[in-house]
Amino acid sequence: MTETNPSIVSVSGTGTASAPPDAMRIRLAASAFRPTLAAALADSESAAARVRAAFAAGGVAGKDAVTQGLSVHAEQVWTEGKGNEVTGYRSDHELLVTTRDMDAAGRVLGEALVAGGDDVRLHGVEFVVEDDAPLLVEARAAAWRDAVAKAEQIAGLAGRPLGRVVSVVEGGVGAMPPPMPKMRMMAAMAAPDMAVEPGGVDVHVSLAVHWELE
Repeated sequence: MTETNPSIVSVSGTGTASAPPDAMRIRLAASAFRPTLAAALADSESAAARVRAAFAAGGVAGKDAVTQGLSVHAEQVWTEGKGNEVTGYRSDHELLVTTRDMDAAGRVLGEALVAGGDDVRLHGVEFVVEDDAPLLVEARAAAWRDAVAKAEQIAGLAGRPLGRVVSVVEGGVGAMPPPMPKMRMMAAMAAPDMAVEPGGVDVHVSLAVHWELE
């Protein structure tokens, strides 16, 4: 008699692959607060230009130092009897910079921050593997092996062999952020070398696999 509603075993397999980063992404902003809008805008743009020039001198191409956002607004305070009063104007120029010279990354970052001056704010750095396709292949294979091992164990406990694969669904694919990079300032008279320790980048894949039981 043919079974019209075969038993199914469903498992989730996970796999991870790691590699050293080959690029560092830097998020920073030239942010100036001044009494007038014109002064705020001029000073933030001047700081942004100095930052770009420092990165360029450090070997970062112009296409790798891109504008992420621009904003200019009045800042106000509220006081009893007077209401809202404008205290000044803030101009922000946000940049996303990518450097691929990992050996010089800390030095170039320190030089750029010093060149920008007191109006520059470092929002953070992120280490990445720009071409993560090979890591995804490796992580996917590990996820499949994990799923098969789980399914075989469950089938064995049930006293039945695994049959054909009914479906495979991939989910949860992506690069896992590495631990926050350690950064320490090295004493220097001019631009400090920011000693960054990137660690590794993990890529994680999960597979939901369904088998028939024979």
